[in-house]
Amino acid sequence: MSKEEQNLLNEQGIIDYPLETIIGERFGRYAKYIIQERALPDVRDGLKPVQRRILYAMNELGITNDKQHKKSARIVGEVIGKYHPHGDGSVYDALVRMSQSWKLGSPLIDMQGNNGSIDGDSAAAMRYTETRLAKLSGLLLKDLEKNTVLFAPNFDDSEKEPTVLPAYFPNILANGASGIAAGYATNMPPHNLGEIIDATIALIDKPNLSLNDIFKIVKGPDFPTGGIARGFDGIQNAFETGKGRVFIQSKFHEENGHLVITEIPYEVVKQDLVRKIGEVVDANPGIGVKEVRDETDRTGLRIVIELGTDTDFEVTRKFLFKNTPLQVSYNYNNVVIVNKQPMQMGIILILKAYIEHHRITYTKRTEFELAKALKRLEIIEGLIKAISVLDEVIAIIRGSSNRGEAITNLIARFQFSDVQAGAIVDLRLYRLTSTDIVKLQEEQANLNAQISHFNLILKDEKAMNQEIIKNLKEIKDEFGVPRRTEIINEIEALDVEIKQTIVSKEFTIWISRDGYVKALEASQIGKFSFDEFKRRPNDLWISCVPATTLDHLILVSSAGVYYSIPVFKINPSKWKETGMHLNQIATMNGNDKIVAAFVVNDFQDAKQEILVASRNALIKRTPIEGMQTKMSSKAFKLMKLGDGDELVSASLVTSKTKFVTMVSENGFSVRYDIEEIPSASVTAKGVKSFSAKDEKIVAGKAFDNEDIVIITNKGNIKKIKADLVPMMNRPKKGVRLYPWNKKRDEFVKDLFPANANEVINLLDENDSVIQLNINSIKYSDLEEINNDLDMGDIDTAIIEKNYIIQTNDIPKMPRTSENESENEVETEKK
Repeated sequence: MSKEEQNLLNEQGIIDYPLETIIGERFGRYAKYIIQERALPDVRDGLKPVQRRILYAMNELGITNDKQHKKSARIVGEVIGKYHPHGDGSVYDALVRMSQSWKLGSPLIDMQGNNGSIDGDSAAAMRYTETRLAKLSGLLLKDLEKNTVLFAPNFDDSEKEPTVLPAYFPNILANGASGIAAGYATNMPPHNLGEIIDATIALIDKPNLSLNDIFKIVKGPDFPTGGIARGFDGIQNAFETGKGRVFIQSKFHEENGHLVITEIPYEVVKQDLVRKIGEVVDANPGIGVKEVRDETDRTGLRIVIELGTDTDFEVTRKFLFKNTPLQVSYNYNNVVIVNKQPMQMGIILILKAYIEHHRITYTKRTEFELAKALKRLEIIEGLIKAISVLDEVIAIIRGSSNRGEAITNLIARFQFSDVQAGAIVDLRLYRLTSTDIVKLQEEQANLNAQISHFNLILKDEKAMNQEIIKNLKEIKDEFGVPRRTEIINEIEALDVEIKQTIVSKEFTIWISRDGYVKALEASQIGKFSFDEFKRRPNDLWISCVPATTLDHLILVSSAGVYYSIPVFKINPSKWKETGMHLNQIATMNGNDKIVAAFVVNDFQDAKQEILVASRNALIKRTPIEGMQTKMSSKAFKLMKLGDGDELVSASLVTSKTKFVTMVSENGFSVRYDIEEIPSASVTAKGVKSFSAKDEKIVAGKAFDNEDIVIITNKGNIKKIKADLVPMMNRPKKGVRLYPWNKKRDEFVKDLFPANANEVINLLDENDSVIQLNINSIKYSDLEEINNDLDMGDIDTAIIEKNYIIQTNDIPKMPRTSENESENEVETEKK
C-alpha cells in the first residue's frame, strides 16, 4: 500500500478516493497496456505481443518447419500457460490468422487442417488442426540464443520471453497489421516482400534516399488477394505521412458478354460479396443482371455476373463496382510502437527504424560470435602448445591430486590461461594423445579469419552494411514472390447515373395520405370501375401523377421531412391492390401523414421550389435542386419544426406562381405576393406568416390564377374569387374567410387552389368517400355561408394536384440565404 493510500485509510479500513481520480488512473493504466502490449505492432519485428509469444513458444517447443506438425491446442496451452494469460480463443484466432494466405502476404504459420476460408468460414477447433512454424518464421526467430534481443520476465516471473524478435526481414511492411487500441488504431496493408527488401537495401546504401526513389522500387501495397489498387495520391500520402487512402478493385474480364470476377479486394469476404451483389441486383431490377453465380473451385476464384443481351456492360459494371464491395477503399494508418510509444510513420521512417533494429541485432550477434570464436581460439592455441610438451603435461596431470590442482600446476609450469588449462585437463587422455596438430592449426587459421571478419564488421559500418545486404538478398531470392496487386495511378470514375442502367417504363402513380404507393401500367387503367380501386380503410389517395422509371418521387410528410424515391424501386401494382407501403423502401413513422407528392425528372435542371407551411405559422420556399439525395432509405429534413409543430401543406412554386394564400382554423385568411416568402435551404425554419396569436394554420399554398376553395370539418365548402382576399405585407392576420360557429365546433379543415372541372375528394369519419366537381360549387362572398354536405365529420379533403417538375420552367424570383431566413425569424420573435 502506498503512503497516499495509507493516509486515506479510515478507521473502518476503507480507502476513500474520488471517482474521477480512480477512473482516470485505472483507465490510464489500461490504455497504456492495450497500446503497448496488445493492439499495436512493434516497428522492429512487425508483431503484436500475442503473435510474438506464439512464435517464440513454438520455437521453444521445437515445432519448426523441418519438424512434424503438432496439435494447435498444444501450442495454445503453452502460450497461455507461460506467456499470454488470456482467453484461448484470442490466442487461437491469432495463430489461425498468421496461417491464412489471403490475410498475410507471407504467412508465418504452416497449419494442417481447416484454417478458415476467404468465404469467412471459421477455422476448425484447435483440437483438430495441426501447426508448425513456416520456414519464413525462422528468419524472425533466428539467433535468439545469441543475446541479440532483450528478454523480460513473463507474467508470473517464472519464465523469460523476448521483448522483440531479431527479425532478419522487414515483417512490419511485408505482412502489415491491423488493430484498435485506446485512442489509437493501426491499419497497414501487406506489401511485396521482394520490393520491401529492395527498398531496405537501397536505403542502407543511400540513407538520404528520397520518396520518389522509393516509389521506383515499391509500387504500392501488394495484397495477397491481388486485385487492382488505384490512387497514386493516396499511396504517396501513405508513404510520406503514414496516412492515406487507396481504392481496391476486383479484377474482371468480359466473357461472352458476362462480367467475370477473378480477384476480389483485400479482406472482403467472398460469400458476403456475392450476397451483396445479389441484393443490389434485386433492389435494382432495371440494371439488366440476370443471375449471379459463384463458380469458385480449387483452380481459383470465379464469380460470374450474367448480363442481359441489351445490357450496357461498362455502365452495369461501374454501377456494381460503386454499389458493392467489388470496389472498396483502404485507409492507411501506419501507427506502430517505437521506443514503447505509438507513432504514425511513413515508409522511409519505418524502414529506417527497422534498419536500426537490424543493425543492433546484427551487432549483438556478431559480438556473440566474436566472443565465442575468441574463446575457442584461446583453447585451440592452448591445445597446440600442450601437444608440443605433451609428455610433461600428462605427467603434471597424473601428479596432481584433483582437477583444480592440475589446472594450477599447468598454469604455473607453462603459463596456460585458466580457460586453456581447464580445457586441457577436461580432455580425456586418448584425446590428448590422438589430437592431430594439423587439424588444430587449420582450425586456428579459420578462427583467426573469422575473428578478423567479425572485427571488421563491428568497426567498419560499410562492411556491416554489406553483410546485411547480402543476407537480405538471399532472403529475397528464397522467399520473394511476383507482385499480385496491379497498381493504377488514376482513380476510376464510377459516377454512373442509375438512369443509364434502367429501361424506361411509364406508370401512373397514386399516393395515399398514409404512405401507400400504387404504380399502374397503362394496360391496367380503364379496365375496372373506380369503386374497385382499392384503398386502406380511413385512407385516401391524395395525388395521382404520371412518371417513368427514370423519375424520382418526392413525398412530403407532416413531420417536416421528405422522401426521395426512385420510381424504378416502386413495385408495379394492380388496380384492385392497395399498393406497396413507403416503409418497404424507406422508414416512415406511423403517425406521419403524406401531405403532397412531386415528380422530378432531373434535380439539376429543376429550378422550381416547394412552398411549405407549418401549423405554427412558419412558411418558406425550398429549391428542388437542393433536395437531391444519394439515399432513398431514409427521410431528409425539409423544414426545421419546433415542439408540437407539424407541416400542414406543400405546393409547387413555378414561373406562373403569383401569390400564396394562408388560412387558419378560425377562418382568417391572408394573401402575400410570392416574393414576400424567402427561399431557404432544407434545414431552415422559415419565417412567420401569421400575426394573430394562437392561430393554427391549416394551409399555406401557392396560387397562379386559381379560385380559393375551403372546406370545414362539418362539410361546408366555400368557393370565392382570390381577389376578395386582400394582398398584404407579411405577417398579417388577414380577413375572416369563414365565420366561426362556436355552437357546432366548426373550423376550417383545408384550403385549395382550384380550377374549373377539378375534382375534390372528401373522406369522412365513417370512411365514406364522395367526389365533387369544382364547377358544381357556386361562388360566395366573404360573409356568406354555404349549406354543408350530407356527410359525417370530414377527415381528409384533397384535390389531386399533378405536381410535375418541368425542367424548362424557371421562376424568376429573388432568393434569400438560410441565415437571412433564420435572422428574420429571430427578429420577428423579438
